[in-house]
Amino acid sequence: MITPTRSTAGSRSGALLLLCAIAACGDADSGTPLVVQRDSAGIIIVEAMRPLWGDSSLWRIDPDPVVDLTLTGSGPSHEFFRSGSMKQRPDGSLVIADRNSREVRVFSETGEFQGAFGGRGDGPGEFTNLGRVENAGDTLLAFGRGRVVVASHDLAVIRTFNVDRFAYDLHHLRGGAIVPELRPPILPQQGVSGLIRNPQPLVLLDLEGTQIDSIGETRGSESYVHARDGEFGGAEPLFARSAHIETLEGRLFRGSSDMMQVEELDRSGSLVRILRIPGYPLELSDALVAAERAARFEAVPEAMPAFLRQMVEDFPTPATRPAYSDLLVDPSGAVWLQLHRGTSEQDQPQEWLVLDADGTWLGNVGIPGRFTVSDITMETVLGVWRDELDVEHPQVLRLTRN
Repeated sequence: MITPTRSTAGSRSGALLLLCAIAACGDADSGTPLVVQRDSAGIIIVEAMRPLWGDSSLWRIDPDPVVDLTLTGSGPSHEFFRSGSMKQRPDGSLVIADRNSREVRVFSETGEFQGAFGGRGDGPGEFTNLGRVENAGDTLLAFGRGRVVVASHDLAVIRTFNVDRFAYDLHHLRGGAIVPELRPPILPQQGVSGLIRNPQPLVLLDLEGTQIDSIGETRGSESYVHARDGEFGGAEPLFARSAHIETLEGRLFRGSSDMMQVEELDRSGSLVRILRIPGYPLELSDALVAAERAARFEAVPEAMPAFLRQMVEDFPTPATRPAYSDLLVDPSGAVWLQLHRGTSEQDQPQEWLVLDADGTWLGNVGIPGRFTVSDITMETVLGVWRDELDVEHPQVLRLTRN
């Protein structure tokens, strides 16, 4: 089983002294501190001024998988299509949501199929859509399109309940609570066109679906709405900004991708800390915006109504790109931010920027090509790799933290 080792007080102190020594040497060379921290009305603000690793990366992800669930067995249980999230359970076993079959499948640490629950339907334990699995202590949570299934460690369905039908993702908080991410559709109104971004509420639910509390809101995600002359449509604009949340134990991390910043909230929704990289470059060139618009035109079939193509033409020209397009927090409390790539940039390498648990900007970690990250542990990265034929391979990759 791959698990993080627990440091003794002595080794932790040694590590901190070593980190201080590294930071001090860097400060002497550059004159720029690694981080600047201050307190503002009880909120800790940590500003990372430069990467500790410089231009290199001291952490590495091995592209050769430790486990490939497509290759560790045969038959339908090892065939995947439109795979959802993938997690490692406390005992080392692997669990993945398969959207095509609507099944939650569980495999041993080495990839042998152990069982499944779910399936297509509206009955208890069934799904019309499935995308997320979450560890919740000794139980599993599975979520899709407003429905949550709670299952025991041996995959017996405990209960099924519904949440807001506009919930598109779900996160677990320590103490038996969940936080759904909401994204209600923006309904076009005659004469109202342009860029729209509505804040979305954050609510805390118990594991039976009952609301415990309202704990704030996110900035929501940008949409472009066209409503003119009886024609209605909506789409994601160029370099759209989006809201992201993640949880770790009893903490919630919130980001809007407008800048390289993440906010940390406690269970009640109170803001306790802000992690930020001030002045992180996000400017867009005219050439890159033009390439993005052209790529979006290519995605609109010629047979589509003319007003949809006109909508792409009318998309506003952004001055900056989103800072990131995904947010994860590993068990150490380090924050991983997937650097944003536009539609026209998908052939470029995927990179994640890492902020250590104390807010230090460590640097960037490269991700193997055609791999979509689902979760990050202390020693592994879980996700799905697609081969040249677009066959899906849920994999566990080795993460080395030098």
